[in-house]
Amino acid sequence: MRSPAVSRRRIATSMRSTSAPKRPSATRPAGARPRPSSRSLSANVCARLVTEKDEVKEFINLTMSSNKPVLIGRNPRLCNYLLTEFHVSGIHCKLYAVKAPTGGLLVSCQDLSRNGIMVNGDHFKRTSVILMDGDELSIPGSQTFKCLHVWKEPHEKTTLFDPTQPSQRDSNKVKLKTMNQYVVTSKSLGSGAFATVHLAIDPSNHRQVACKTICARRKKDKQQVLSEVEMLKRLRHPNINEVYDCVESDKHFVNIFLQLCTGGDLFTYITEHSLRGRLICEAETKYIMYQVFRGVKYLHDSFISHRDLKPENIFLHSPGAYPRIMIGDFGLARPNADQATFNVVGTVSYLPPEGVLALDRKELSYIGLPSDCWSAGVILYIMLTGCHPFDNERSEPSERWMDHIQESHEVENSQQPSQQYLRGEARLKAKIARGNVEFSHEWLDFPAAQELVSDLLIMDPGQRATVDEALTSDWIASQADVLEQMYRERVSMDDDASKKMPTAPAPPV
Repeated sequence: MRSPAVSRRRIATSMRSTSAPKRPSATRPAGARPRPSSRSLSANVCARLVTEKDEVKEFINLTMSSNKPVLIGRNPRLCNYLLTEFHVSGIHCKLYAVKAPTGGLLVSCQDLSRNGIMVNGDHFKRTSVILMDGDELSIPGSQTFKCLHVWKEPHEKTTLFDPTQPSQRDSNKVKLKTMNQYVVTSKSLGSGAFATVHLAIDPSNHRQVACKTICARRKKDKQQVLSEVEMLKRLRHPNINEVYDCVESDKHFVNIFLQLCTGGDLFTYITEHSLRGRLICEAETKYIMYQVFRGVKYLHDSFISHRDLKPENIFLHSPGAYPRIMIGDFGLARPNADQATFNVVGTVSYLPPEGVLALDRKELSYIGLPSDCWSAGVILYIMLTGCHPFDNERSEPSERWMDHIQESHEVENSQQPSQQYLRGEARLKAKIARGNVEFSHEWLDFPAAQELVSDLLIMDPGQRATVDEALTSDWIASQADVLEQMYRERVSMDDDASKKMPTAPAPPV
């Protein structure tokens, strides 16, 4: 079986002549890597692993890069840090440091070994875990490393465990709370207006999970959340963030246990490329969108619409180029999605014209399935150009788009939009309602992609391209065999995921 890197080279090579000069090449880092021994801390270092060998303290520096992981193991040709013990695998584990959606740091450790790894005494095998500041990573029968985050975000209030402010308690002390088979930690992965997400452990399955805690004070709201969770627990697809379980705690709280994605989200992945003056290359964009279309197709075949499809809700299973993506955050998902609804939800930047019009005219309705397809078209446009199709009139459109989205995140949490934000939102809604997509000269490099975007951004939802049509479009079909092979190879790398390749849509809901 070919490795995913071989497939990446095949898809990238066939498209290289059409790539823009600033787009990164889709090549795999290769060659022997030196063992790091420097104690110096450069400006690019965002985390360190500290260990002691032969009574000498050693450091492994991690930098913010999705293409330069640190490899620990016995293979001197491939590994950055060498271990010699018999129980250690050739490449035992792979570590990345990536920017978290919250703006802080994610240190991801992927176990590739026969015997697994230990994190703070818990055993994990053939899975990816997140290393928080102060965590201890142990290689069984070998060394222990302490993870230290050099970049740190401000301490957040962990309301699930302690109502007091961080300054009034020992914020470094990790607290634990048992819920059925899960152990929920006080380590926060993110928070919003209505929910918080904490790192949790599932000891019986040797994996970390995410615990999303929703406060539902009204009985009606709580029943709705529980009903939605039951729908989501039936979904099984390699590109859908899996819901494992749901546990009620106290009177108003619902705790949803989810598959943990350790690579951050697609929004952060896109913006990090843009901030470095680059765009994601067309080959990688195609591979990511191929997965998005497959995940959305699975939902639509089950008559479920996501209704808030956007880069912030598309997660990277683990760090690295050509990532496996997972669609998540189904808080607005709706069954019977082929039927019209008057309940307009979602993010304005990704809403279709019929959704934008229905926001202000309550007598209007829209259908979820074509709305998801419009959102996918906006995401594809953004990935190839770095700007929004309806918010690109300024000289630096990518910065304008990112600033507007960042402020929308702040609005979601504070519920207090600024006048400038409201004016920008009104201008954006008017442009979307008119539906005039502008294609700049750079689209000359991507004629097949432009055709697909045009079909996905058709104003009439009845004429808009479906996900089935997107998957058979010229842009995808021209390399369908390579994409399919690469997709299956990537998914099969995860033993858990290889058992979940779907052959049919989800059971009826």
